[in-house]
Amino acid sequence: MLKVISQKYKLGLLMGIFALIYGLIAFVNHYCFRTFALDLGVYTNALYDYAHGQWNDATLFKEIPRNLLSDHLDFTLILLGPISRVFGQYTLQLAQIIFVLFGGLGVYKFLLESNLKSSVALIAVLHFFLFFGIYSALSFDYHSNVLAAMLLPWFLLFLQRKNFVKASVFFFLMLMCKESIALWMASVCFALLIEYRKDKKRILFLSGALFFSLVYFFAAIKYIMPALSTDQVYGNFKYHILGTDFFDAFLNICRHPIEFLTHLFTNHSGNVKFDWVKTEFYLFIAFSGAIVLIFKPSYLLMLLVPIVSKMCYDDPAIWSIDCHYSIEFAPIITLGLFLVLGKFKSLKLQRTLAIVACVFSLAVSIRLMDHTIYLHDYNRLRIYQKGHYSRGHNIQIIHQYLRQIPTNARVSAQSPLLPHLAYRNKAYMYPIVKDAEYIVLSRIEPETYPIEKQVLIQGLNDSIASGRWLLIIDLQEISVLKKK
Repeated sequence: MLKVISQKYKLGLLMGIFALIYGLIAFVNHYCFRTFALDLGVYTNALYDYAHGQWNDATLFKEIPRNLLSDHLDFTLILLGPISRVFGQYTLQLAQIIFVLFGGLGVYKFLLESNLKSSVALIAVLHFFLFFGIYSALSFDYHSNVLAAMLLPWFLLFLQRKNFVKASVFFFLMLMCKESIALWMASVCFALLIEYRKDKKRILFLSGALFFSLVYFFAAIKYIMPALSTDQVYGNFKYHILGTDFFDAFLNICRHPIEFLTHLFTNHSGNVKFDWVKTEFYLFIAFSGAIVLIFKPSYLLMLLVPIVSKMCYDDPAIWSIDCHYSIEFAPIITLGLFLVLGKFKSLKLQRTLAIVACVFSLAVSIRLMDHTIYLHDYNRLRIYQKGHYSRGHNIQIIHQYLRQIPTNARVSAQSPLLPHLAYRNKAYMYPIVKDAEYIVLSRIEPETYPIEKQVLIQGLNDSIASGRWLLIIDLQEISVLKKK
């Protein structure tokens, strides 16, 4: 009994430490204006609408209104809407951290269910919390596939227990996160059919889940999302190296398998600066433990869809180790790795190899924070350096004036400022202004997407000169215009 309590205490302590680390990444980045209109601002604005019983029309970043669900079929935002009445603009980042911790608990419970000793399962949680994909995801805004990935260990746990009702609950929760998760879950279920090929009940359940995943994905991209869009088309197919749509891509993969495999490893962008981006990612996951999955091929199959969707994407940034594009690999690699380690009879050897795996995972994450081929803002991750907690200009004064803008006012703001103003009925990413009552910009902030800085400054000056706006705050850090 004392041993059980001791392990639970260690697990709680571990989760507490990493909750602090993750908070220092996510919340500090938000406070220091390293979060953006796309995507934290968009989803925060959607939270407000869902919390107030209305659909989100995506006008924060779209000139023509359309249901945000036509962009991604994400129902989890609707579930989180009521909670946002308490936590406001910090809701989504808080949710991500809680889900990552919840995913770690799922890893622990699943490995215990798989007959690993509690001490080894605890080291597995450490490996999971150290995985580089979690840090890159938490350092960049919010994305619902993070939530989906953290639910996977729980789906596997209840499948292992043959509790098909609870497994179904987590299965459907994952599908609710995003339409693309359905395609991933199809590959997961296919891999598990091989894993549990001798168990008739699990085969029946997984066959049904696989079929439903494919039907749901097809219905989402062919009927549901186009019906919600203003142009009646699905606009998120961005794998044109494979074909013109998902069906054409599938046929081309079957017709030209060698060419398809080449795309997974080579730079098809035409820009030489992305030559080694894919190689870097493969090295990252290999040293994080993926290399061991050759002894657990069913878990390698679970990675098939994430790898294809990542490496065949039009935008080379998606190939990289940055942002949330590696999160699906975290639970699969950790679980697969430790299931392989669990096959060793010697507990001492299991622990030793587990600690070695954690060292490698830590080294990869440090590399992510230190120097990578794909360049990104390292200050988003370096919680051990002063630069993480500042921006080189007075961010306190920006917060001071942002708080003075009425919460019910319609606002158009620069991308890094908008997530702090998005929890309201109407908010727009500058240069979209529409019926805004306030325009909020920063001359000193380097991030001006989707326009160049000189265009932003010129737009500010033109608004002042037009006579329709009153300049009520005029500082280098922040300029606020109020409509006359």
